[in-house]
Amino acid sequence: MGTNRETLYQAKKRTVQALARAGIERAESETEWFLCSLKEISRSRFLLIASEVYLTEEEVISLNQMVQRRISGEPLQYIIGYESFWGRDFLVGPGCLIPRPETELVVEEALRYFVKGSFLDWGTGSGCIAATILAERPLSRGVAIEVSPQAIEWAWKNLRRYNLLHRCLLWHSREMSDIPVPSQSLDLIISNPPYIPTAAIGRLMKEVAGYEPYVALDGGEDGLLYYKELLHVAPIWLKPGGMLVVELGDSTQGEVLANYNALGLRLMKLAKDFQGIYRIAVWCRV
Repeated sequence: MGTNRETLYQAKKRTVQALARAGIERAESETEWFLCSLKEISRSRFLLIASEVYLTEEEVISLNQMVQRRISGEPLQYIIGYESFWGRDFLVGPGCLIPRPETELVVEEALRYFVKGSFLDWGTGSGCIAATILAERPLSRGVAIEVSPQAIEWAWKNLRRYNLLHRCLLWHSREMSDIPVPSQSLDLIISNPPYIPTAAIGRLMKEVAGYEPYVALDGGEDGLLYYKELLHVAPIWLKPGGMLVVELGDSTQGEVLANYNALGLRLMKLAKDFQGIYRIAVWCRV
């Protein structure tokens, strides 16, 4: 594909065609992400210089490799190495769940209640939630929990990238009981837990089921396994008046959890996303 005398515009044209033939729905925008990543420029800058700037031979080779990886099903974000979240770019790669726009709504909801103090991000993944709260609330300190050793490395990189490591304890743990949090010490617990029912994972898009970490997707038989664990430990860790804010997989999960008997917690809110799906649940420690 291509030669070393291609302009960005010419490279874009052939790459869009190749991705479209492979069934990539957002072929044009993804092609622009590839080219902007290669040239380390913004998309607005790309539009200004696309007809004037040429790819080097090495960049042509790299672009062709990117295209082949994408056609094979690998997520765009793994290929370019980052995803944007709350106005910041977070490094991502194999072993790390890719941040989603829906999770920004969860952070937005949490920030309504949390001004300063201590919080815990359970299942931190890339660290996007913890880093955003630390950056938006300078008087806060966090504990970020992650079961995957690969993912916790990405979280460490991102917290270091934004100079936030000194305010956050990264903790690798498989058991809730292992987490070093004193009783009634937290003002906020926030989580985007695994919520896909085990039997449904195989029906997800190839780029999700085939590449993103299984441990970050599998929510047990009904998708509610980790919500139940969080509802059990939250009354122990939260101060009176502290908040538990979680992302939901769908409205059905929200309806089930709304009727779940969580001792020591009062359900404050179920909030919908842009598609009208219940995406956020909020409890208060009584």
